[in-house]
Amino acid sequence: MTQQQPSSAHEKLDRRRIARQARQRAARKKRRTRIIVSLIIGTLVLTAIVLGIRALGQGPVAETADRIRITDEGRKHVSEGSNPTYSTNPPASGDHYPVWSRYGVFREPVEPGYWVHNLEHGAIVLLYSCSNNCDTVVAKIEEVYSSLPNGAFGEIKMVATPYVGEFKGSFMLIAWTWQEPFEIFDAARVKKFYSDFVDRGPERAP
Repeated sequence: MTQQQPSSAHEKLDRRRIARQARQRAARKKRRTRIIVSLIIGTLVLTAIVLGIRALGQGPVAETADRIRITDEGRKHVSEGSNPTYSTNPPASGDHYPVWSRYGVFREPVEPGYWVHNLEHGAIVLLYSCSNNCDTVVAKIEEVYSSLPNGAFGEIKMVATPYVGEFKGSFMLIAWTWQEPFEIFDAARVKKFYSDFVDRGPERAP
């Protein structure tokens, strides 16, 4: 007759210890996997944010025959009513007043000291020059202005103003450190430039 041997208490304890260690190893592996995935996602998000900020600050980088990049002349505040000077005229950066222009289409010239500040905020400036048929020119500008989308702060960020001075062409689109002159009014060109550069100035502000 074969005698049945009872299970050893030590064997039971060993099996429990082995099972517990296996669960602990699985839990540690799961935690490591979560940490690695989180680090990868965090790195991707951070990279996207950095690239996005860089894109907002620079705008399109490719120059064309008509779209010209202008040297950055800084962005220092000067007293309102003073006469800031610029290396490039019309300016696309540089000294400006502490206050900026309201947005819209103007029939009387807005001083550069105001609208250069708008450029700093990522706004678009449209300069125009007309000696006759100015009502027609302004009407065309107002029509395209009303069709533009709002910027990041809930308003159309464009200042359209006559310019006291000379510039190439009859119209000039300006963003911070960018200019695009043209002779015949082109609504599609205005919309494209606005889309390319709005809210891409060095300062994120209305």
